[in-house]
Amino acid sequence: RKGSLGCPYSIRDYYAINSEYGTKEDLRRLVEDAHRLGMKVILDFVANHASNDYVEMKDNPDWFMRDKEGKFTREVTDWWDITDLNYDNSDLREYMKGVAKYWVKEFKVDGYRCDVAGMVPLKFWVGLRQELKSINPNMCLLAEWESPKMHLRAFDATYDWSLYHLLIKVRKGKVKAEKAIDLVLEKERKYPANSLRLRFIENHDEKRAIEVFSQESFKPFAAFIFTISGIPLIYNGQEIGERKRPSLFEKEEIGWDKGDYGIRDYYQRLIKLRKENPVFANGETIKLSTSSPKEIAAYLRLNGKDKAIVAINFSDYEVTSTLRIPLGRLNLSRSAQYRLHDALTKEKVLVKGEDLREYKVKFKPFEPHIYLIKISSQGSADRDQEKSVTTAEYLTTDP
Repeated sequence: RKGSLGCPYSIRDYYAINSEYGTKEDLRRLVEDAHRLGMKVILDFVANHASNDYVEMKDNPDWFMRDKEGKFTREVTDWWDITDLNYDNSDLREYMKGVAKYWVKEFKVDGYRCDVAGMVPLKFWVGLRQELKSINPNMCLLAEWESPKMHLRAFDATYDWSLYHLLIKVRKGKVKAEKAIDLVLEKERKYPANSLRLRFIENHDEKRAIEVFSQESFKPFAAFIFTISGIPLIYNGQEIGERKRPSLFEKEEIGWDKGDYGIRDYYQRLIKLRKENPVFANGETIKLSTSSPKEIAAYLRLNGKDKAIVAINFSDYEVTSTLRIPLGRLNLSRSAQYRLHDALTKEKVLVKGEDLREYKVKFKPFEPHIYLIKISSQGSADRDQEKSVTTAEYLTTDP
């Protein structure tokens, strides 16, 4: 096996729990406690391959892939500690469906994150989804893969790898910032309606976000994935700025006592923002034209009466940019007064609709602005108590 711990993706028995993790009763209690807190629990389902000494290998060798010489084999050569499963075998397919149903029935888990889902026949996932939904209609299936077809046929959510790699190019200045929102909108057109994409700036296969984007510049990228459609992911330790990516093959613990809790507080604010304002999870996205497309990504989020403006400076220098906001698309009047509510600082300011059509904003380096738009019913007395809207100062917030 690889390393001193062995790989968690090299599974010897799908019906057992590694004693280093705990017992079945521990898992049952964990799920029950999570449910009491209003949380959901999904397990990592490794359906493509098992360990080279899987408990069924001796009695059912036909369940496993073999080469021309009859030796057990795998598609990815470097994964030498596993053997691929043979989905041409109907008994194997039924066995794997039984595995997935077991953890749902016995432990009430809420779904699966399906490892390398595209390496398993889609037909299997389609059948499994139907059987799992008959047990729990709210079952969630997340594919570690990127494919519109998988959404259409079997999965509730898929990984958005291409956006992650684009954001790295944006950070390095190789791609214009506006291309980030362009890609999000392109995917919305290509994927089935209501498809949920898993958005992230780190995961267990990639370097830590702080290493890739730096401690000074991770905030705009975090704000981006929390204000676009899809599901934002926080990987274990990301929320305290962990710099070392854990090995899959050694026992390594997160340094919670040494973490940066300023980073944690920032993520908490983004989570609170998204929970309290469903427009960021379920709203329509409209790209805004700006005078600084290289540095600034700007967009509207709309959901009925709920409206928000997001404008993010992805560059490492100050930028003054004009946001071109379509009042008609927002159903805003030129003459009416509107309150812009800073969703992070809670600061409120008044602005006339006419002034929003082309609005100059001064950005600090790596600065995101997230504003909720409300119709103002306040009079001049209230207006005197709020900041003047004759300058762009009100759009400058502390990230």
